Amino acid sequence: MRRLIPLVAVLGLSGCLKVIDVDVPADTGELVVEGYYSDRDTAMVKVSRTVPYFGESAPRPISDALVILEEIETGAQDTLRWRDTAYFRIGGRVRPVAGHTYRLLVRAQDEEVKAISRLPRRVPIDTLIILYRPAIGRLPEGYRAFGFARDPDGENNAYRARVWRNDTLFNRPVDWIYSDDRYIDGRLIVFEFPYPLNSGDKFTLELRTIPTEVVRYYDQVIRNAFGGSGGFAPPPDNAYSNFQGGKRRVWGYFMAYASDIKSAVAP
Repeated sequence: MRRLIPLVAVLGLSGCLKVIDVDVPADTGELVVEGYYSDRDTAMVKVSRTVPYFGESAPRPISDALVILEEIETGAQDTLRWRDTAYFRIGGRVRPVAGHTYRLLVRAQDEEVKAISRLPRRVPIDTLIILYRPAIGRLPEGYRAFGFARDPDGENNAYRARVWRNDTLFNRPVDWIYSDDRYIDGRLIVFEFPYPLNSGDKFTLELRTIPTEVVRYYDQVIRNAFGGSGGFAPPPDNAYSNFQGGKRRVWGYFMAYASDIKSAVAP
């Protein structure tokens, strides 16, 4: 130990500082598309472009794109219409059929991209209950919600749970609850939600049945949001996307999903 101290002191005195310039793109302008089609016959698509890394403005939506939803098995097509901040499907010929595949086409300026997604079968919520629970770890005692559903055997499903307390949607990355069924295939799924409830609070659960490949996309988004897995993790990069055909890479994802919704009120 007595030999180590002088060595550390010498290294400290002889150290030098080198400035490294990092070349960060000023503005890539790459296409960003977030699209959904549900078994409730609703479709929504947001289209924008990336902004400079050090820019202070938020991405501006593209309001003059051509957005078409197609049901591949029937050839039916609907053009989505711009409403305020996104494109929506207002009626049309496309119908949500479990097992059918849907294609989303987006043409923005000089770029055209496409993505396909298969609509899974809806997995219903069996029960949503609210129970008074003792304190567990960081969770204080009080009312908490429990949801129950049964995963169909052999269907290779994935799920995302979205929850509301009264009118508040818990949608931060730390609130994302999702998984595939590799460990729960054919079994009962039990959710205990870590959100404290007061008497009279309304708790709403939406259970989305999603394509399994969406889990990969969610995983990458979460890793990027929280800076990877440590100092030796690779730098954040474009999350997996199912869009193809653009001149450059495309950010975002298109998915078809089925959902079931239930609500309960804390006693």
